[in-house]
Amino acid sequence: APGGSGVGLPVGQGPADKRFPPGFTGVVPPSPGFTGVVPSAGFSGVVPAGSGGPFNGPNLSPLLVKEAVVNLRQAFVAQTGGSGDGGASRAKAEAAEKERKKDKDVESESEPQDYFTILGLKKGAAEDAIKKSYRKLVLQWHPDKHPTDREEAEDKIRKINSAYETLGNPVKREGYVQMLEAIERKKRNLRLDTSFIQPRMSIPKEFMLCPLGHPDKFVRAVGGELKVQSREEVRANFNEFFNKAKFSLWWLPEVNNMCRLRTAESAAQGQEGGMILNFVMEGAPTAGGQLCSKDADCVLRANEDPRYSNIIAVASPFSPGAFRFEGAFWPGHYLSFRAPGTLCMAGLADEVKDITDFYLVDYSAAYKTMTVDEALAGPVMAHGSGDWVKLSDLRADLSVRTYFQNFLKCAVWNNREFEDFFEGHFEQWEFDKKRASVRPRSVAQQLAEKLKRARRREDLAQVV
Repeated sequence: APGGSGVGLPVGQGPADKRFPPGFTGVVPPSPGFTGVVPSAGFSGVVPAGSGGPFNGPNLSPLLVKEAVVNLRQAFVAQTGGSGDGGASRAKAEAAEKERKKDKDVESESEPQDYFTILGLKKGAAEDAIKKSYRKLVLQWHPDKHPTDREEAEDKIRKINSAYETLGNPVKREGYVQMLEAIERKKRNLRLDTSFIQPRMSIPKEFMLCPLGHPDKFVRAVGGELKVQSREEVRANFNEFFNKAKFSLWWLPEVNNMCRLRTAESAAQGQEGGMILNFVMEGAPTAGGQLCSKDADCVLRANEDPRYSNIIAVASPFSPGAFRFEGAFWPGHYLSFRAPGTLCMAGLADEVKDITDFYLVDYSAAYKTMTVDEALAGPVMAHGSGDWVKLSDLRADLSVRTYFQNFLKCAVWNNREFEDFFEGHFEQWEFDKKRASVRPRSVAQQLAEKLKRARRREDLAQVV
């Protein structure tokens, strides 16, 4: 597999196959005079500035695509000194890093939040300790207790709620801890053995892409663009958010693990085609293993130019269950997440610093990402139609009990635990402690509360 990326013959073929002569290497020899450069009728090889990209590319034969990909990747291995690790040389990566990063904040933005530290806990803290710490911090930082520093207190409460939403859910906590371990391996460059992983057999048919280190963010198709967003950043309900985060792979037979990423919605329209990931690289791939030093924008187009849409799925060397996507015609260039919300095909990717690994979450398990707020919203409306609901009625509700049993893996909270939660989520809920009742705040009420708390003209403008 040239370049160590699982590239070779189509599945089911190999040197051991009796249909091939002895000594066959598994690499298809190029046609006489073939240079590795994909011919392009009328295309200069340079993407014009400001254009949508080299769409309407040449109709390349499968054999030509195969020869080009194999030759380009062999050239890349030779160019990088035979390392074949799928990343550019360290010197080139550092040069690209200096050009790309305008300030020191970019790297810190890519670091995941340490939820254990936010709750004042050691890693691996028990569930009881997590609940106890959450209650203490909610009481300590409730904005009503900080009238002069209300803005700071509200920011603290949001971070505390976000941390508890993950650590208080066993399923989310397990995934989060696994993610932290993967990041630590990545920093120390400790690699897993991925030789036995077959991406085509391991990747779900329909999935969501979650970048390593950012469990709250998902790649979403917004019009013709691809954005990396969290639930907090988008005004949409659960179904609206995740319907735009559903993708699938169109597997290609010419080269093992080569595919195209497309929206699952458009994939349902036919076996081929659909709205496909296109990355607008500057220049064209050459037999010399040309590298593009600039990040390429990622867009969705009904374009099938293999040079700018074919990718190769590779198992992550740092985290089980995660994968990365390398440009088939652009070895060393990986689909990457740039904080706070950009998806690009990285120029001279540095796999230690760049986020090139994505968890491919089975779309059928999307409901596991549901928050406690979302799980309670339906039952509260069903019992009170927007008015007050007693905690005793909420605790007895079948859907609430099912959520706690199946997802939080615990019994339904007692009144005190519900009180802690609603006190911490005061922006969404109005809680009456004496009556042990709760009701949801309407959008208008939430806006009114924010306007009431705004002290400066700038604050009012931001709320509006």
